[in-house]
Amino acid sequence: MTLTAAEAEKFVESLPKQDFQPVMLATARNTYGLARGFYEEYGVISIALGNAELPPVHDSKIVHVLCAEDYTTDEGFLGLLSILGETFARLRPETALVLVPCADTSATLLARHKETLKTWYLTSSIDEEKINSLIDKKTFSDLCLRHNLSHPSTVFYSYEDFTANKPLSLSFDFPIVVKSTDSVAYLSCIAAGMKKAYILHTHQELDDTVKKIFSSDYRASLVIQEFIPGDDTHMRVLNAYVNSDGSIAMMSLGQPLMEVWHPASLGNYAAIISGGDQEVYDKVAHFLQAVGYTGYVNFDMKYDERSKEFKFFELNPRAGGSSDFTTAGGLNMARWIVEDLVKNNRHDTVYGFERRLWLGVPKAVLRKYAPAGAAKDEALKLLKEKKYRETLFFSKDLSFSRLKAISKMWLGYFRMYHTWGPGGVPRKDMKDEL
Repeated sequence: MTLTAAEAEKFVESLPKQDFQPVMLATARNTYGLARGFYEEYGVISIALGNAELPPVHDSKIVHVLCAEDYTTDEGFLGLLSILGETFARLRPETALVLVPCADTSATLLARHKETLKTWYLTSSIDEEKINSLIDKKTFSDLCLRHNLSHPSTVFYSYEDFTANKPLSLSFDFPIVVKSTDSVAYLSCIAAGMKKAYILHTHQELDDTVKKIFSSDYRASLVIQEFIPGDDTHMRVLNAYVNSDGSIAMMSLGQPLMEVWHPASLGNYAAIISGGDQEVYDKVAHFLQAVGYTGYVNFDMKYDERSKEFKFFELNPRAGGSSDFTTAGGLNMARWIVEDLVKNNRHDTVYGFERRLWLGVPKAVLRKYAPAGAAKDEALKLLKEKKYRETLFFSKDLSFSRLKAISKMWLGYFRMYHTWGPGGVPRKDMKDEL
């Protein structure tokens, strides 16, 4: 059920009057990071929408949360945003409403309904056809080949292939990585306990995994990819904002130290050092402008020591889950969408190069579990020099209730890393690391 008109009025009247109002489409960690950025840069309070209030936004003074159980459906999403937009237009017509997608589902829903929502909101979202071509692993792979982004050797295996008992033949050796082509459709599999991605070592493991996934309600294709050797420090994550006129406002590159190792959270980063690489920036800029992208975007890639190049895995049409590393590195992630849509200010591209540490887990977890090497040594040095940022521990937004919720999250990371090793492998079953 969406808001009633009376509930919407009461909610809007409870908010401070502001020149613009960020409306965040999710309630997770990156939502809070962006909301904190809006508050630090402009002193504004954000709204966050979702189907549930997650711990990162619990009892926050800088994020006001609205939830609807059917939020991730077309009817629920459009209904909630429509009544909120109508209420602002009536009670606060001077306030510019800015939509900020923070999750794959909400980014897709926004792209689908953006023409309707532009009645009340400012948005830099691309259209549905384009977003689907970019988040689908098959078409993204084709676009990488067309626009000179290196990509791991890949084959695709469909549900129709599976039901027809088509043999799985690979042109590359094990180990391999198996994941979905459609991250939104695969969410129900993750909820049922399946891994976000599988690292497999034998053909029997591959056959068993494919059978397990296609025995669920997942019907999109699977990506089967060569495994790029190296630990988490070989990964890179790139954030960018592309203005509504197609010019690129900002690009920021980070080096992860480790991922969140729970099977359902693989691919989510636990600690990142911000930095930069102009060659990578130039390649990504060419790609984004060639495909006509606008808005926030996030790329995952890994350095391949064999070919001495970065290989791109995927594009996320939103700010990344760990996007606050960009703010830690001196480029406030929240700033660019305001400059573009509210202030209509566009300048030369700003590139991130400053070295700072972003932490999404307790310091003690980093010290104990991050792989030894130069990246960890630098991270520990940045910690000692106080050159780090913890998104959720914001001194101006730490009520007792909020501190309790975040501390519970923090304690959970100790249990999780004690239980799971790299790649989501149970520690009790761990073999030699790749």
